[in-house]
Amino acid sequence: GNDKIPVILSSDNNYACFVATTGMSILYNTKSFIDFYILSEGITDESKELIRKSFESVTPHFSLTFVECDSSKVFSDVKLLENYYVKLNTCNRLLIPKLLPQLKRAIYLDVDLIVLGDIKELWDEDLGSHIFGCAPLFYDRHGTVEYLKDHAKIPLDVPYWYFNSGVMLIDYEKWREEKGDNEEIVNDLISIMNLLNVIVTPDEIILNKFAYENGGYKVLPLKYNTHTDYTYLFLKKNTKILSRADKCTLKDFEKHLETSKFDPELLTYDKPIVHHFFGHEKPWFYASGTHFPISFHEHFKEFWFFAKNSMFFDKIERMFIEKHMYIDYSQIHSRPSMSYHDVLKKYKMHRFLARVTFGKLHNKQKERERNYRQILRNMKK
Repeated sequence: GNDKIPVILSSDNNYACFVATTGMSILYNTKSFIDFYILSEGITDESKELIRKSFESVTPHFSLTFVECDSSKVFSDVKLLENYYVKLNTCNRLLIPKLLPQLKRAIYLDVDLIVLGDIKELWDEDLGSHIFGCAPLFYDRHGTVEYLKDHAKIPLDVPYWYFNSGVMLIDYEKWREEKGDNEEIVNDLISIMNLLNVIVTPDEIILNKFAYENGGYKVLPLKYNTHTDYTYLFLKKNTKILSRADKCTLKDFEKHLETSKFDPELLTYDKPIVHHFFGHEKPWFYASGTHFPISFHEHFKEFWFFAKNSMFFDKIERMFIEKHMYIDYSQIHSRPSMSYHDVLKKYKMHRFLARVTFGKLHNKQKERERNYRQILRNMKK
């Protein structure tokens, strides 16, 4: 296709490696020319070069532009939830109309996802009269939507479905027509921000509040933003190999399907276009899924396919290994670095954790408790 599709990604230097995996997955699955715009919060020149080389290893059909951002200056008043994994730089996407005034329409993607189908499908979606096209947060295990609606002051009894801002098709031209110039658009969003008590997923709350007050958004099928809990068809086909806990969750899921006001066409799909590693369930942290181990094991493999072929493989592998640092317990007692006091502390910690956890996690803690007890014995000898 002759189409040039503008795709906007956003990252700091720490996540630059995932700009590479996400971008490579897009290029791998489309024939279209992709104009990448990277909102860079301190991405180093070295990382930029590695991103470029990673993309080039897939195809030459792309352009790459880095746009420098400094969220701490622009959003200095925003108070985030402490210890929450969402960083302030997620707010940079609110500045796109001002940072990239030349764009008429674009796709915005988070970098903790991979594209498994042709992104042109999303690009070709008709937004009708809407500024945004997004997939709704349909299945919500953690009550997040209620929590967010509470903060965004969107009444729960209205037929408004919260969207996830990790995948958005945005018509900037329409936005400018309705809201005046870019400066005004950004001020508008910042004034919503000041109005709300924003502490969690700040950009998402603001964009939802904006959509809610401006005619909603085009509800797109979930295939454009699937995650673990949405892998419905896969689960349907594989109920035989699911654990009892997962079968319960599947029932839960079907209950949601029955009560949802969505057209079933939105919810079911044969092949996801975008798979989003929601929350903490990232392939670079976990060996396989924590909720539905089978359902997104496949997408973990696909993530590692791009990671292995990127120029950042060493870094991503190191992140994973550090999370799963394997300790040969029999060796610890001979290491001067672990004092008896340190081992005792570890032993007590795992003994406590074994008491308050269950299932696989309990077994893991129990095993560690035993290992440290053995080390203590060896140290006493």
